[in-house]
Amino acid sequence: MIELRQITDKDKWEAFIAKSSYPTSFFQSWTWGEVERNLGSGIHRLGFFEEGEQVGQGQGIEVNAKRGKFLHFRNGPVLEWRDHDLAKECLRLMDKYGKSIHRDYLRISPLITPDDAAVSMLRYTGYVDSQMHDVDAEITWVMDLTQSEQEILKNMRKHHRYYIRKAEREGVEIIKTKDDQYMDDFWNVYEDTFKRQGWNAYSKKSIVNEFKQFASADQAQMFLAKYKGKIIAASIFIYYQDQCYYHHSGSLTEFKDVTAPYLIQWESIKEAKKRGLKVYNFFGIARDDSPKHPWYGLTFFKKGFGGYEHRWMHAKDKPLRLRYWITNFYERYERLKRGY
Repeated sequence: MIELRQITDKDKWEAFIAKSSYPTSFFQSWTWGEVERNLGSGIHRLGFFEEGEQVGQGQGIEVNAKRGKFLHFRNGPVLEWRDHDLAKECLRLMDKYGKSIHRDYLRISPLITPDDAAVSMLRYTGYVDSQMHDVDAEITWVMDLTQSEQEILKNMRKHHRYYIRKAEREGVEIIKTKDDQYMDDFWNVYEDTFKRQGWNAYSKKSIVNEFKQFASADQAQMFLAKYKGKIIAASIFIYYQDQCYYHHSGSLTEFKDVTAPYLIQWESIKEAKKRGLKVYNFFGIARDDSPKHPWYGLTFFKKGFGGYEHRWMHAKDKPLRLRYWITNFYERYERLKRGY
């Protein structure tokens, strides 16, 4: 018999993630839950126990949108997905819990591959493909950090190596910091970028909150590129488990010919290696067959540093109320309109 309990101990939460045989990401970290809590979201840290032993967990974030209320398990829940009986019972308890807190549906996106047998099991238990576009890096570009710096440089596109050297020659200075005093500088370049690219962006409040929470735990750094006395590019990197995640970034249109973003990535790669991390996660990329995708140019930039692609299962929704289908139709319309 599987029991569902709330988990209130950070160390127990993180210890279970550390020993999990299935991958997850910082979206299931305790710190991310605190980020969401500080933004006013309800946090539900659910643990699954069998005969007193923990066998799974999932951090669900309450989302109260006009089109529907749901519980979002980003890159979770964390389970032994090969054990279908166990997974189905945990999912059943999640359904029951979601109904008890008056959610219209559940949304999950565990890091399992599209060909994993668990995908068929999810369909069998009533999960359907989410119509929301990929916001959690379902197609991810990663690099092996156990390579030497020389090997990493060798495997880059030659233009990327050239742009790194060019930025160094032109006197671009890289500032590494955990101090949020630079947040206005970061926001200046980030805002310029999402307006230029037409992206849907995180709010300044959410980015400041995220950076403060992760930086205070030594799980984040900001890298800023300074050129002729002005901050012209910046990125925020998250360090979690054995990975470095490239999460937020921007650059000023005015200085598009200064190749500062390339130098930021190179300095970040070297920092991740110093920390002993194993994987450099460039995060989401566009599909190869979608040149009109909003991330297409960013994808070319990321892939040029070398690495390989990971594909994860697309997010799945479990309808708990009929009104879910209004959300499904609306999100499909929005996704197609935006070109995702």
